[in-house]
Amino acid sequence: MHAEALVLDPEELARRLAALGQGAVLCVHQAELGEPAAIPGGVLLVLGGIGLLAPLAQRIPPCPEHGCALISHCPYAGDFVAGERASGDRKKSGRKFRVTATSLRFAQRPQLLGELLPQHPVARWLAERFAERAAWTTFALAEAWLAAAEEATPQPRRPAGGTAEATPDFDGSRRELAGCIALLVGLGWLAWENEGCSLRLVHRWW
Repeated sequence: MHAEALVLDPEELARRLAALGQGAVLCVHQAELGEPAAIPGGVLLVLGGIGLLAPLAQRIPPCPEHGCALISHCPYAGDFVAGERASGDRKKSGRKFRVTATSLRFAQRPQLLGELLPQHPVARWLAERFAERAAWTTFALAEAWLAAAEEATPQPRRPAGGTAEATPDFDGSRRELAGCIALLVGLGWLAWENEGCSLRLVHRWW
């Protein structure tokens, strides 16, 4: 985790959504592929989870339809071609989001984020951790998250040779964890310390 990449205050987020306008489509891959103004994928997942963006599960527009500037070098663009299935195990749903009227209400009243974010499951999980103790290193917090994710995920069956048949992939949940932390720090409820190596509780949200 890098502290400078994990701070997003409500006013800045509201300005970005207002600039996009209602109906704009956002993708979790835009930030990771270097789009300068893109909202991080984990933040999109969290905003979708609390209703400030609409996750697209059906009639997901192909990338040219919403004018994505990354099409020429995006390895995921083919996943969204109309009538085609996504590559490998990747699903089309849950990766693109639409700016809605609710998004724009948030743009006009950024305080809405602080009202809704505590309801998100990741924010509740973080509340439990920071209720246990007021400071965590990023390593300890990541270990606790992984342990919780493994407990919540069915364990893979192991054949006689001892090699796991499948390895659980927690990539999506790690994105949400990072996104939720970015928002909590932006709200002033958590603070980075030790050059981004630890997090400290500033204000309880539970």
